[in-house]
Amino acid sequence: MESSKTEGKSLWLASRASKPQKIQDIEQKHNIKLKTDIKEFDRVMSGGLTKGSFVLLAGEPGIGKSTFLLQIASKLGKQGKILYISGEESQSQIAERAKRLGINTDNIYVLSESSLEKMINAVNQTEASFLFLDSIQTTFTESIDTQIGSVSQVKECGARLLALTKATGITTIITGHVTKVGDVAGPRTLEHMVDTVLMLEGEKSSEFRILRAVKNRFGSLDEIGLFQLKEKGLIPVSSEDLNFVHNVEKAPGNAVIPITKGSRVLLVEAQALVSATPFSMPMRNANGFDLRKLQILLAVLENNLSLSIRSKDVFVNITGGFKIQDSSADLGVAAAILSAFFKKRLPMYSAFIGEVGLTGEIRKVSDMKRKIDDLIRFGYKKIFVPLKKMEKKNSANIITVQSIKEVVELCFG
Repeated sequence: MESSKTEGKSLWLASRASKPQKIQDIEQKHNIKLKTDIKEFDRVMSGGLTKGSFVLLAGEPGIGKSTFLLQIASKLGKQGKILYISGEESQSQIAERAKRLGINTDNIYVLSESSLEKMINAVNQTEASFLFLDSIQTTFTESIDTQIGSVSQVKECGARLLALTKATGITTIITGHVTKVGDVAGPRTLEHMVDTVLMLEGEKSSEFRILRAVKNRFGSLDEIGLFQLKEKGLIPVSSEDLNFVHNVEKAPGNAVIPITKGSRVLLVEAQALVSATPFSMPMRNANGFDLRKLQILLAVLENNLSLSIRSKDVFVNITGGFKIQDSSADLGVAAAILSAFFKKRLPMYSAFIGEVGLTGEIRKVSDMKRKIDDLIRFGYKKIFVPLKKMEKKNSANIITVQSIKEVVELCFG
């Protein structure tokens, strides 16, 4: 046990500079980007995986982390040996998944192991250029006598893996589970240790997955990667397939909303259901939209339009498993609720952009031009936007509105 502690300490010291240097005398090392040819992953990583970096891929259990990790490994097989270690699956299970994904490379070495000390020995034996570990929560070190997955185990194993990465120059990706509130399980120090934290998000009932960087020492945080979970793994979604609205006829309660994710605009659908309730306390439920924001919108609609919504159940759903935090979606959600309330569908090929204020005014939002341009590209002809001098473009009808009352008059008469 003492030798394990000494080994971890020596690895850490080997990765540190031996003495202080003047900043102008330090040799600058350019970060080498390793392209995986998974375009959405390379986009999030600002051009590719940085050589010698330590990356944490986090997400809920069952979201697709293990599958995605194996896909990344298959793309990097031409650039060096990959040691793929799993503490959750056997070697035969990993091989079976690789066969299903169509992975066939001689440079991936698979080990089913949870002991950190044995993992380090395997790295030395294989002389691997990449270390993929699934997952940090199932890894333990013999230097600490605590349960596997405990905070102290995760923290110590993370520190030892960081030291190994920086001392040897190996490129490391580890997976980690997240809690119910969306934080990485284990100590917050784990997120501070790594160079990059990637979050793989999405509803398990939906086929869409979003990859975003919440920390990236070697790139920006402005991009997202969009994937579809298929039998062959996570398939990147191209820029031509960013319209996730399938109900073109739009029954009452449906509204189209453009949302900004990174440098791209996605078109999603807000669905609303308003129904009478026999109970004294009506239900308010939101999926993919902030519940507190929904309650504020309902109060604004009731106070400014004299609608009797307080006695009705209201349900809002954002299709495709997307979660909206953009205030520009307020007008679209409000329009969907009004459509469900009046039981009248919104105008065909219409979309909504704008923030709804407490007095019912429609406020300007960022990225309006980009959102309008994409709506026009997808053929939308009635685009409701906050009051602003805007020119008609092509066949699109840009409709400016100043208040929620105007939206009601224009859409429902």
